[in-house]
Amino acid sequence: MENLFSRVSALIVVSAVAAATSGWAQGAPAKSAQPFGDIRPMVHFESVNDGEPWGDRLSVPRRLAATVVAADNPSPKLITDVGSHQGEFLEAFMQEFPTAKGQWTEPVEKSHKNALLRLGRFGHRVSYVIGCGARDISLGCVSKGTDVLITSWLSIHQDLPGIQKFYKEAADMLPSGGWVANIDHVRSENPVWSKRFAAARQDATKKGLTSNTEGPGVHHADFVTPTLDDQIAALKAAGIDDVQVVWREYDTVLIMGRKR
Repeated sequence: MENLFSRVSALIVVSAVAAATSGWAQGAPAKSAQPFGDIRPMVHFESVNDGEPWGDRLSVPRRLAATVVAADNPSPKLITDVGSHQGEFLEAFMQEFPTAKGQWTEPVEKSHKNALLRLGRFGHRVSYVIGCGARDISLGCVSKGTDVLITSWLSIHQDLPGIQKFYKEAADMLPSGGWVANIDHVRSENPVWSKRFAAARQDATKKGLTSNTEGPGVHHADFVTPTLDDQIAALKAAGIDDVQVVWREYDTVLIMGRKR
């Protein structure tokens, strides 16, 4: 990709400034009809992991994803989040779209209680589905009528062929104008940059800009983190060729695509 590292550097600077200066990084409310509430020990728009009660510092990309969709479609009907965990990504979309319905989807019950605590303020607009382990949407968890499909950490649950399959099935399910968004890790093809990112993340975490834990542990035996080019190529091969990296911080990216 042309001038990849220069663009990555710029994005890293922008994201660091946003996290340091924006109320979003602390879950502060923007203009919206939906009031915020006390969801402790959860943090608005953040995944709360063991040993890091302040959250995973990824509220910004989650809320940015919702604003990108809003710029194109101000009133999506159904947002389905596959692999919702505590509902932090879906929360950003439900906050942005006060008339949309949302679906929280997890393969196990473990996070259901926390999701209810986080998403309860949206009432009947949110449904809860147990299913689609390993982000396998061929198992039937994506409701008909979904026009925005969001997920996180796809590469932790699927190898590259599985990622390609996910995007192809997403493209088949979405209507024209539908959106897919994935917050995920990517591998740099340059090992020097990989080392720089690792060292920078360690320092940034000490300064409260990032977190140690992003996503769950590895879920498949032949885990190899895909490159950014791998992810984008998989989307385009699936027929979603209107693709953009909306946000990047070190090796964590928000990739979004719109079906034409």
